[in-house]
Amino acid sequence: MLDNGRISSVQLLLLLFMIEVSTTILYLPARVAELAGRDGWLAVSILPMLYALLISGVALSLARRFPSRVFTDYLPDIVGRIPGKLLSAVYAAFFIQVAATVVNQGAGFMHITSYPRTPVVVLETVLAGVAAYGAYLGIECIARQNELVWPVWVGSFLLIILLASRDLNLSNLKPVLENGLLPVIRGSIVVLPWRGYVFFLLLLFPYLNQKQEASQTAILYLGLVTLEALCATFVIVGVLGCLVTAHAVYPFFVLSQYISIGNVLERLDILVIIIWVAGVIVKLAVFFHSAGIAAASALGLKNYRTTLMPIAITAVVLSKVLYPTYLRLDNFLFTTFPATASVMELAVPALILLVAVIGKKGGSPAAAR
Repeated sequence: MLDNGRISSVQLLLLLFMIEVSTTILYLPARVAELAGRDGWLAVSILPMLYALLISGVALSLARRFPSRVFTDYLPDIVGRIPGKLLSAVYAAFFIQVAATVVNQGAGFMHITSYPRTPVVVLETVLAGVAAYGAYLGIECIARQNELVWPVWVGSFLLIILLASRDLNLSNLKPVLENGLLPVIRGSIVVLPWRGYVFFLLLLFPYLNQKQEASQTAILYLGLVTLEALCATFVIVGVLGCLVTAHAVYPFFVLSQYISIGNVLERLDILVIIIWVAGVIVKLAVFFHSAGIAAASALGLKNYRTTLMPIAITAVVLSKVLYPTYLRLDNFLFTTFPATASVMELAVPALILLVAVIGKKGGSPAAAR
């Protein structure tokens, strides 16, 4: 391994949780409501969970064959030196591109809600710089930082959901399945790439202290993240209605602004800003760390840290070049990204696992339990 850090099962659980929810809570409800309407709470739960279960099964089966090595490190052992290194480079590029979207999302939200006079590129640079420093310190440092962020994130989320539920109108959620299952399936498809982040088990498994607990951790993560998505979508649509939700850029932020109790407890949107920024930094740090490991594997480097500065700079540049407007970002996230992510998260690992099983590569999965 290129990073000698160690994380616990709880830290793995919290990292997987934050990698997904830190950005999806603001963006996904609008698109899901647009496609699935009032049945959005179904779209974010059933099909995405089944998809993620499939990915976690493939990821853990493959990871247990090489329990002390990262996915991109042992690819050459399975498919050959040159194809393996090329595939590691492809994964590095994938992580950098996704990181560019996260940088764009984070800076764009901060610019709109808090720093309208600050150039977006400055906010992007700050986010990328802080995250790159976290990746430089290693996965153990990222996990410990996330342990501090997670309680604040969850506490703020629950507070907003509970207070907003006072104005929940169940008529906004009825009738269930009015237009059949097809809209629900369409809404589920846009959720799949983010739920598929359970793929990061392949990259985090070697750092896990209690490897025998990986399966339970994955199942618990899927349960928690599905419950979070279901509750958020249910309450947002129940309070705002599916039309308002579908046309809002940040429906969860709008929900927090909607809360007012006796003109005393209000302006809870500041909590959304806090948890958004903190969560985005953790997510970016994990993506930069994974991109650095993949790039070092492809280039044959012994220290992944030398790749982090170029990776962070590339992410900021790509954010400006590929996604100069929100429409360009939205088009990528909800048209191109689902197809790309399904290949990188499921299709390629499944193919690599098949080759490893046929070629009897790696140790026995049972030995790593």
